[in-house]
Amino acid sequence: MMRRFPSPLPHLVRDKNGAAAIEFAILALPLFMLIFGILELAAMFFVDTALDAAVHKSARLIRTGQAAEKATSLAMFKQAVCEDMVYLLNCESKLLVVANVVSDISTAAGLMPADSDGNVKITENFNIGYGSDYILVQAFLPWSPVVKLYSLSSQTFVDGSYVLGAAVLFRNEPF
Repeated sequence: MMRRFPSPLPHLVRDKNGAAAIEFAILALPLFMLIFGILELAAMFFVDTALDAAVHKSARLIRTGQAAEKATSLAMFKQAVCEDMVYLLNCESKLLVVANVVSDISTAAGLMPADSDGNVKITENFNIGYGSDYILVQAFLPWSPVVKLYSLSSQTFVDGSYVLGAAVLFRNEPF
């Protein structure tokens, strides 16, 4: 008589040992990418909001004539912006600022900080004009990603850093 051995397949289907570990292994990569993406976006929006607020606050010095009165230079303006941005290292060396007089407000346009290859194409300028001039102040800050898993922006520099920007358009008060 031939002896028949039971098939191990039904036993393996019913066995649940290690199922949670396998399910976690399958879902871990998307879960961690989602968590790191949320952290990256939160950090980036925090710095971008701080940059926007700092540029608006510092641009008020130009609008009210205080910058002209104190003969504020580009370096001094960058310092004023960076002082309002807490916890950001090397801000003054990374920050790119362009302040120009705009002759016709309908033609005022923002600059593209990088070309299609990711090279910086900003030439810094600091022309604060005179009373009643329209001024466009733009600030760009390269932001290195906290987690370099994937790019969250199409506008990046060659080194992989994001381009955070802030702009304010105003008319100088008569001074």
